[in-house]
Amino acid sequence: MKKEVYNLEFPSWCKEITIFGYHFTRVDDYRDRLVSLQHFITATVHAEFEVRPSAGNNAVTAYVDLPEREEKSVLKHRGSDNTALSDILLLLSIFTSRDVFMVDNAGSAGKYRIFIADPRVCHWGVGLRLSIPYKNEAIPDDEPYGYDIGFEEGLNQVYALIRSEDWQHKYDKGHYLILANMAFRCQPLETAFIQCWTIWEHLFTLHNKRWLSDEQITRLNATEKIAFLLVEYALRGEIDNSGKGRIKSLKDIRNKLVHSGYFPEGSSVYNDAVLFIRLTEFIIARTLGLEPSNFFNTIEALEDFLKHKSESKRGKP
Repeated sequence: MKKEVYNLEFPSWCKEITIFGYHFTRVDDYRDRLVSLQHFITATVHAEFEVRPSAGNNAVTAYVDLPEREEKSVLKHRGSDNTALSDILLLLSIFTSRDVFMVDNAGSAGKYRIFIADPRVCHWGVGLRLSIPYKNEAIPDDEPYGYDIGFEEGLNQVYALIRSEDWQHKYDKGHYLILANMAFRCQPLETAFIQCWTIWEHLFTLHNKRWLSDEQITRLNATEKIAFLLVEYALRGEIDNSGKGRIKSLKDIRNKLVHSGYFPEGSSVYNDAVLFIRLTEFIIARTLGLEPSNFFNTIEALEDFLKHKSESKRGKP
């Protein structure tokens, strides 16, 4: 059975990918469909097609052929009839920074369909895509470049990990990935910050619920929770009292936003909120068995933050 897939952007010169038996192929007019998506900048010299900045819209860019036998999903989606394809579409959304979704009965209704899916490119999550190692695959017919087969291999490795019993037990079937898909969308910084904070709280609970009660977890100082996860996911060897004092400023941002509806005043608040979101990308990469990309100098920014350097010295990520 073949189904239409919206907004899937393939790596340049990659015609097809297969993930857990689901075979994704480009539509015949893939170039035109790709160009019709939202783009912020003109494509670089290494892109397969030239694209220019545009507001964009949802577009069918691929078909997916289903395997003869479909497995049930392992992530906590809404509804009860989700298959592995639901998991894979979620991963594709997170790793390609677009809302990738599927429609039944490919070819019917066509242009008369109306969707409320967000056609905009996600603001966050690029750090996850960069955490999948690039691996070049040669292309026949004298194409100027190979294509990144590492994307397909990386997603298959991630999904194999997600389907393992140990991972499902440790991460309670991965609800935090659904939270991440919400957090990384195109939305105000304040909204992304709060949703990322929820992810940190959720992960802390998963790691400590066996020896702490719900009430103890709720009452525990948020500074201690953030410090715990920074060490747990090897972003820092340890957090001393001075470092915890700096982490408290993140808690202050969160409290002001929750109770007053806006960020507190301060020259470094914007940078600190962005750093927290980038750290969220780092932690999620680690939970998926990936070595996080430091493209945005996240580790250096964290060290500067803990040392209380000014915004002018840290710069914006």
